[in-house]
Amino acid sequence: MPALAKGLGRVLDLCGAVAALLVLAMTALIVADVALRNLFNFTLPASVELTEYAMFFASAFAAPWLLRRGQHIRVDIVVVRAPPRVGWIMEIACDLIGLALSLLMTWYGFAMVLRSWRGGTLVVKNLVFEEWYILWPLPVMFLLLAVEFVFRLRRVLAGPRQARREGGSV
Repeated sequence: MPALAKGLGRVLDLCGAVAALLVLAMTALIVADVALRNLFNFTLPASVELTEYAMFFASAFAAPWLLRRGQHIRVDIVVVRAPPRVGWIMEIACDLIGLALSLLMTWYGFAMVLRSWRGGTLVVKNLVFEEWYILWPLPVMFLLLAVEFVFRLRRVLAGPRQARREGGSV
């Protein structure tokens, strides 16, 4: 199991790096578009569209990486103020809910990618391409989230009987 956890950690670190590179590329594209517009009265026709897709991909790739690091959005005021054993049970419940929803979204995302691929659905804006090119990260990233929830459950069950403290916990 430790080798699997280490391998998953590497995959999630790669996801985080991809998300960071996408944010960097998006920033460069916006700066270039603004500079070209103000200096030469010229705009990059697909810059807004590419930025939209980059935000989507960056969010998808960052989600499992952030969950692993404990830096995801977490409203834990009730969990950390509850008695230790109750907080521990809440952690287990939240991880089980996260696992179930991630598996559901993996299945649904895969079905949507397959439907789009089989149907040849196109996205027609400034750029024209097949829709599944945009949809494919969803089932992959939700599967990675599901696997990380399994590891989180394993850690909380093996750890002290109290709510965990994460990156944003107060």
